[in-house]
Amino acid sequence: MKITVMVFLTVLLSVAPLFAIEYQVNVVRQGGNLYWAETEKMYIQTKYCFENFDTSAAILRMDGDSGEIAFAKSGHKCAVKMIYGRTELKAGKYSIKVSREDDNWYEIVAKKMALNTNGCLSLVENMQAILQINADGTGVLSLSEADEECQVDGVYSQGQLQLQ
Repeated sequence: MKITVMVFLTVLLSVAPLFAIEYQVNVVRQGGNLYWAETEKMYIQTKYCFENFDTSAAILRMDGDSGEIAFAKSGHKCAVKMIYGRTELKAGKYSIKVSREDDNWYEIVAKKMALNTNGCLSLVENMQAILQINADGTGVLSLSEADEECQVDGVYSQGQLQLQ
């Protein structure tokens, strides 16, 4: 009986996920590991993905927080670190810690959130910062230790794909 249960559990854990969501998207590369899906209004952050193109059709497969994106033109697949949808913070001043993830893309440490900036060049990791958010969702990121202020174009949080 114990052997049967162990074999069953091994088979169950080794099969492909039953609840993965597959989604067709058109993406534009925004940085080294960052792709924008305009129709869905979301960013797809990948791991070590260097698929270079203006616009490409792709299949995004997600199972919870993990997944992959497969590009139709090349057939190349990349692991997905996270997907982000735009979120709204109340206007105000926030004390946060940030780490640079990509060109103009800063993770808010330990919050599953990110900032899309404009012209931010500092290579920071786990740095204290001040985020000033305006009523329209834009703002300014002040990196005091790096002596830099950056325009924030939007705040994004971990997104979830929905079945259609």
